[in-house]
Amino acid sequence: MAAAEPAVADLTLRQARALFASGRMDEARLLFQALVEAQPAHVEARNALAVLSLRAGDAASARAHLATALAAAPEDVLSLNHLAMVQQAQGETAAALQTYSDVLQRQPGLYATRLGYARLLEASGDAGAAARQYFRAIRAAQQAGRWLSAASTPPGLQADVQHAMALVDQHRRALCEQAYAPLVQRFGRAAMQRVANFVAVQLGDAAYAPQDSRQRPTGMAFPGLPQSPYLDKQRIPGVAQLEAQAPAILSELQAVLGLDAGREQVFSSPELAARYLRSDRAAARWDGYYFYRHGQRNEVNASRCPQTILAIDQLPLARVRGHGPEVLFSTLGPGTHLLPHHGVTNTRVVCHLPLIVPRDCVLHVAGEPHHWRFGEVVAFDDTYSHEARNGSDQTRVVMIFDVWHPDLSEAERVAVCTLQETLGDFGASAVHGDPA
Repeated sequence: MAAAEPAVADLTLRQARALFASGRMDEARLLFQALVEAQPAHVEARNALAVLSLRAGDAASARAHLATALAAAPEDVLSLNHLAMVQQAQGETAAALQTYSDVLQRQPGLYATRLGYARLLEASGDAGAAARQYFRAIRAAQQAGRWLSAASTPPGLQADVQHAMALVDQHRRALCEQAYAPLVQRFGRAAMQRVANFVAVQLGDAAYAPQDSRQRPTGMAFPGLPQSPYLDKQRIPGVAQLEAQAPAILSELQAVLGLDAGREQVFSSPELAARYLRSDRAAARWDGYYFYRHGQRNEVNASRCPQTILAIDQLPLARVRGHGPEVLFSTLGPGTHLLPHHGVTNTRVVCHLPLIVPRDCVLHVAGEPHHWRFGEVVAFDDTYSHEARNGSDQTRVVMIFDVWHPDLSEAERVAVCTLQETLGDFGASAVHGDPA
C-alpha cells in the first residue's frame, strides 16, 4: 500500500477498526500491520498493535510500537495511557504511576484511565490515594451518564467499577468510624444517638424518610429534627439584637452597594445560572457581597462593613470548614426570579434580614409565601423547595446568613461539624488533593 493512496488507507483503517471492535483480533492485526508497513508512524495503528501485543503477553513488542507512536506524537494521550499499562505489565510501578498522572493532568476527565490509575495505587498499597482516585473516576463517569447501572457500564469494566465503588464506601465508612468513636467517648452514646442515625444515612445503611414529604435535603440529611418550612426566629439567639442593628447595617450596605469590588456571582457556573434564574425584562441577576463563603471569611468585605460583621459574628453561625456559613448581602436584580430549588442539609437554618425591599417581592418556601419587611428576620429550612421573586423595577437586597438548627444540641453540632468536615475533606481531596 503506498502512502500516496489515502483513500485505500482510510478504507483499511475503517476495516481494521471494525474487526477489532467485533473481536476478530487476528484479522485486525493483519490490517493494522499493513498500515504501519506503509506508514510507520501511524499512531492509531501502532496503539492497536500495542494493545494486541499486550493482550498476547508480549509487553516488549507493545512497548516498541508505543515508542514509535510517541516519537511521532509525544503528547498523544492514548499512547501514554497504553504506555502506563505496558510499564505496569513489566513491573515498573513507579514509572506507570507517573505516566498515568501525566495523562490525567492533560485530560482529567478520562475516567477509565483514572480507574486504571486507582487500581495500580491500590495494588501498590496506597489504599487512601486509591479511594480518592476511584471516587473521582466514579464521579466523572456518572456526571457523563456512565457507570450508573449495568446498562451504562461496559461489560469489561463492570467488575472493576463495582470494586471501585465498594472500596470508596469502605474508605468513607472507616473515616466516619474514626471520627465518630471520639465523639461517643466525649459526649456519651445516648447524646450521639441521632448522630449515629445521621452517619447511617450518609453511608447508605439507612434511608432518610421525612414525615413531611415536601422536605428533600440534597446531601447531608439529619434524621429526627422537627420539620417545618418556616421556623420561629425567636428561637435563634442573637436575632433580636441583629434586627436592632438593621439601620446601621443598611447604612453600610448603601456605602458598598454601588461598588463592583467585593461582589461575586452567587452561582458558580453560567450553566447553573441559566438553569435557575429567569427575568421577564432585563438580564436576570443574582449576586452577593460575601462576608463568608463556603466558610471562608472575606476580610476585605468585612473591613468595609465593621458594624455588620460584628453583628454577624454574634450569631450561632453554622461553621463547617469548607462548607459554611454563607453570609452575604444578596442582590436580586429587577424582574429576576430565582426558580425553586432545595438545599443540602437540614442541620442549618437559612435566615434573611431584609434591607432594601421594593414592592412585589416575595419568598416562597414549600409554596408558602412570605413578604419581606425591612429589618424583620425570616428563618426557613431551605431543604424545602424555595424560590424568590423580584417583580419590581428596582434592586432587592437581603442579608442571608446560615445558623445551626435550634433543635440540635451543642454535642450534635460538634458532631455534625466533625463528620461533615471529614466527609467533605475526602470529597475535596479526591477532586483537588492529588496532582492528577
